[in-house]
Parts: sequence; structure tokens; C-alpha cells
Amino acid sequence: MLIIFMISLIGHVLVHRILSSMAREFAFSQRLVRNLSILNLVVICFFTANMPTAPSLWLFIGILLITLKFFPRILRFFLMKRMRSALIPLLDAVILGLQTGKSFRSSLYAAIENQSGWMRHQLMELYQSLAMSENVIAMKSALLQDFRDEILEIDRSQSRCIDQVKALRRELKMHEDFRRRSGQVSQQLKMQAIIVTALYVALLFFVIMQFGFKEHGKLILMSSLIFLSGLIWVFAMGRRLKWKV
Repeated sequence: MLIIFMISLIGHVLVHRILSSMAREFAFSQRLVRNLSILNLVVICFFTANMPTAPSLWLFIGILLITLKFFPRILRFFLMKRMRSALIPLLDAVILGLQTGKSFRSSLYAAIENQSGWMRHQLMELYQSLAMSENVIAMKSALLQDFRDEILEIDRSQSRCIDQVKALRRELKMHEDFRRRSGQVSQQLKMQAIIVTALYVALLFFVIMQFGFKEHGKLILMSSLIFLSGLIWVFAMGRRLKWKV
């Protein structure tokens, strides 16, 4: 029993460290961090009570740690999609500040202050690198790096800032519209692939039920192989296709 308790305690500490690291990286609120800590304790206690053997408890803790290890990548992917969409409203706020007579940096800082959570944290790091004339952003993101370079050029010019910000907004808007339309084309391709697969599977079951599998096994396997090869080829070509604006 003492060994089970020590394993559960070690698991709780390891999970808590990962959650704390995620909280710092993604700027979780204190309330969310507290709720995650309580949930971690409850889950560990529950599985400790229902897993009397040490190997099974180690297996559960290992699966939990591996899941949490990959979770930040998944979360970062979705957050970057939100960040891409948030840049245009951010520039709208900067333009509004410039129109009221504020400087470019003051307008940018005020626009960033209106953000929240992870996006505010990332954009504030971008602003600090701009203010200190540093070329390094803590988070390695091509999107934020390109945006910082554009903002830096506008900040250095000190002339016609509002026109340059509007030009940057038009460029981002054009890219966003193109990305949305290309996404719609990709979505249509996926839907067509799903429909074709459903029809093929239905036809395959019909052939097996009517004519049997043993008598036509080679033809059915060859057909399945050709169909799967076609699907793989279609999706591979879709990935290799380079979209240009």
C-alpha cells in the first residue's frame, strides 16, 4: 500500500509540473490552474484506488504524461489559428488609435492591452521585442515573426504610419480570404472522398454478400488496394499543391 501511495504521489508531482509549465506558456488564469490541479488530484486518487497493482498504476501515469506531453502542440495549433484571425481586428484598433492622434507604439500597446490570455502574452512579447529593438521572439512562430518584421518596418519609418498599417491590414485580409477559400476547396475534396469511400464500401459489401468472398477474393483485394492507392494519391497531391496568392 505504501508503494502505491508513493507512485501516486510521484505521478501527481510530475503531472503538476507539466500543468504548471503549460500554464506559464499559455498564460492560463489562476482559476483554471487551480481547477486543473484539483482535477489532477482527483484523477490520480481515483485511479490509485481502482488500480491495486504498481505496474498498472505506472502504466496509467505513463499514458497520462505522454498525453500531456503532446497536448501543448495540439493546443498551440488551434491557438495559432485564432491568432491569425485576431491580427486583423488588432490592426483595426491600431488604425483607430492613430486616427485619434496617438503614436504608433501607443496605439499598438493599447490594442494589445485589449487582448487576453495567451494571445495577449504573445503579442506583449512581440511589443517588448519591438520596443527594445530585439529580433528574437520567445515563441518560435513564423506568423508572429513575419508580423513583427512588418510592424518593425512601420515603426522605423515614422511617416505615413496609418497608410502602412492599412496596407498591412489589406495584405493580411487578402491572405485570410484566400486561406478560407482554399480551405473550402480542401473541405470539398475531403467530403467527396468520404462519399466515394462510403459508396465503395457499400458496393464491396454487396459484392461479397451476392457473390461470396472466397470465389472472388483476389479481385476484391486488388480492388481495395487500387482504391486505397487512389485515395492516398489524391490526398498526397493535395498536400503537394502549392497555393499562391
